[in-house]
Amino acid sequence: MVRPATATRERILPAAFARFARYGFRRTSMEDIAAEAGVSRAALYLQFRNKEAIFRSLSQQLHDEALARATAALAGTAPLAERLRAGLEAKSLRFVEIAYGSAHGAELLDESNRLCGALAAETARRFLAVLTRVFRQAAAAGEIDLASAGLTAAGAAELFAGAVAGLKGAGVTVDAYRRRLASLATVFVAGLAPPRPGRKRSAGARRGAPSPA
Repeated sequence: MVRPATATRERILPAAFARFARYGFRRTSMEDIAAEAGVSRAALYLQFRNKEAIFRSLSQQLHDEALARATAALAGTAPLAERLRAGLEAKSLRFVEIAYGSAHGAELLDESNRLCGALAAETARRFLAVLTRVFRQAAAAGEIDLASAGLTAAGAAELFAGAVAGLKGAGVTVDAYRRRLASLATVFVAGLAPPRPGRKRSAGARRGAPSPA
């Protein structure tokens, strides 16, 4: 059975998200969140001491859910480019929608950097570990050739994640972001394709580039 405290938090966080998206962080009060959630101010303060704590808990929930969805997408059986696209969409699309699809996106992004920077960094670190495992497994299966590109699995993961970060920016739309992500995944995997029979290996590989790690 779900405990009442948990049930109250499960009402508060979606309500807070709705208020923040509709009015922004600064214009949302604890009273607004209590009204949106249909709970008393006393019940709200039993769970969270201020709206900053609510924002951090909401951010934690969003990051955890995104990472779980991304990990599941990357573990599928589709070709690597498709799994990369699906995994990155699962991880980042909700945040792109919030940051660039809301009238208060810039403010929410600023507050996220202020209140949740360490959380975002930890999620990025965990996601890099997942990506590294995916690239290592793809190399072992012969789907890509990291050595010919002079990359380790960890290096490929870091390079890909860095390239994805560059797809965001002022004025980007969700549809544009999805198109860019699909194109990046396709081009990135094509660049790591195993050499065709008779094709010369790169100079880096001939010199003994690092093996997948």
